[in-house]
Amino acid sequence: MKWTTANVKHHNYTAKHEIYVGTHTGSFKHLCPADEKTPYGQSNLSDIKSLDKESRVTTLSFGNDQQTEILLGRAKNTAEICPLARAGSPGVVQVDFKAAPIVGLARYNDRLIAGIANGQIQSVLLDSEEDSEENLISAGDEMDHLRQCTQARHIVATGGKGRQNNLKIFDLAADGKQIFSSKNLPNDYLQLEVNVWDSDVGFMDSPQVVATCSRYGYVRLYDTRKQRRPVALYSSEEHGMSFATLVAHGNYIYTGTTMGALKAFDTRRMKTHVHTYKGFTGGISDLHLDSSGKYLSSASLDRYVRVHEAESTVLLYQCYVKSKATKILIRPAEETEKEETDNEDDDEEVEQQVDKRNNKQIKTTPVDDEYEDMFEQMPTVGDEEDNEDEDDNDQAETTKKQQQQKKRKASKQILQSKKKKTTK
Repeated sequence: MKWTTANVKHHNYTAKHEIYVGTHTGSFKHLCPADEKTPYGQSNLSDIKSLDKESRVTTLSFGNDQQTEILLGRAKNTAEICPLARAGSPGVVQVDFKAAPIVGLARYNDRLIAGIANGQIQSVLLDSEEDSEENLISAGDEMDHLRQCTQARHIVATGGKGRQNNLKIFDLAADGKQIFSSKNLPNDYLQLEVNVWDSDVGFMDSPQVVATCSRYGYVRLYDTRKQRRPVALYSSEEHGMSFATLVAHGNYIYTGTTMGALKAFDTRRMKTHVHTYKGFTGGISDLHLDSSGKYLSSASLDRYVRVHEAESTVLLYQCYVKSKATKILIRPAEETEKEETDNEDDDEEVEQQVDKRNNKQIKTTPVDDEYEDMFEQMPTVGDEEDNEDEDDNDQAETTKKQQQQKKRKASKQILQSKKKKTTK
């Protein structure tokens, strides 16, 4: 598909997804590309009138494995729990923290865990009538991102700028105990310390393997079972390769840069990237994969959200959201019970209308016996002509037969006369 600024949906994009987008202005939007009538329609899930300058969406994540609730963090000290269940579920729950901005949210054992930009990890007990004390965990003095492991939800990882804010992993089941801390690379050839800035972290398919990306242009892969230093590394020598976000699945790491480049790396050979995704005109602020890992969604500062096919790099969907998109989530779309019942009612109405039309066609006018008898007694037109034609045909056939018999007799008489002459 060629580069374009218009809203686009590829004809091969048949997967049913719904997308949730957080923007720089604080609006929280819902898009449904699976809708055939309005694939680019947008609905605001937050009250626009209550937004201010500090309402910028800074983090967006699912609160459980079923993906039925979304944890939303803003640049101020309030977080929101937005349920996505059907009718009858509770509304949005707001939770206040002591500091701001919030750079990551996680939920574990009825507790909401927030990563704060000042390097603290705060934990608040939910569903409690009394004000519960907040548990504080120090992860440094500056944090860029906090991410929860989906395979083991009691594990969280943090990363930030500076050697003291490098990759750290904590176990929430053990009262926030630090179980891993990364170690920087050896000094360079001038014996100078290598700069560290873990702008984003992501777990692979296990809680022991973690990937990080940096604004300094490197992507590192750590295995907590082997060593503290990275087991695989990609370092960019190009200017402008400043990685802002990443997401990992299987053997691949997908990274987005501040210059609008989206690249995929294979963990088995990290010397160079294996895929490049096109179509961006602004910095990439967030990435998210669906549950199957086949579709890669991205939020960009050019006010577009996009969906690429992860393996073929084809742009499947592009939509303009009117504000700078900062965070994005994608999940399979589910049909509600109301929609199913409405479809059944529509089918029943259509069947009833068809039956009524058929009944109208079957109904006829009442029969008049005298009128029918009169038509039965009347001779049908064309019978006499048909009889005359049949008589003419019979006479012609008889005449032909008589002529053929005469010819046969004549031929016999000629033969007999010839024989008499020869005998004489």
